[in-house]
Amino acid sequence: MPIYEFRCRECREVFELLRPVGDTGKGLTCPACESASVEKIFSVFSASSGGAGGGASSCGGGGFT
Repeated sequence: MPIYEFRCRECREVFELLRPVGDTGKGLTCPACESASVEKIFSVFSASSGGAGGGASSCGGGGFT
């Protein structure tokens, strides 16, 4: 299960929860103010190959042109 980020529309608290894939946050409450007005927010993730190439990428070796 992935970790998703949510934001309370009332107090603007941002929090993370371990939820099933595709979860929208329906039925959640804010841990800070207990409001039911919670939205899923876009978050970024990082992945690493862990290989011995140190920074090798499968997306090509060149930079921007």
